[in-house]
Amino acid sequence: MLVANLVSGALWLLLVAALGAWVLALMGAAYVVVASVFLAAAYGRGSLTWRQEALAWATPWLAAVVLWTWVATSLEGGDSSWALNLSFGVVVASGCYLPWQLLALAARQLMGWTARMRR
Repeated sequence: MLVANLVSGALWLLLVAALGAWVLALMGAAYVVVASVFLAAAYGRGSLTWRQEALAWATPWLAAVVLWTWVATSLEGGDSSWALNLSFGVVVASGCYLPWQLLALAARQLMGWTARMRR
């Protein structure tokens, strides 16, 4: 899980950096490392209940919402309403988190498939 999340996060951040948003890519790199380690630790514990699994996926997403809300507030100089900044945070965080995790899922599937093929 850790490797798949780090690889997919790196690919996603390379796209961000290629678009010229180096500061966001660096900030995102720190987030990807912390969130990937968190998810790997959560899933490394073994069997999770459905509530634990939901919390394991929601926690990094909520952290992304907070991070993007802070970015929106910083860009606007604090002049926008909190609801607008939070809406921005939810939309952008969801738009980044979901593709990142879908790419990580594809990477995990590919890694599992290649491991089975080597046997």
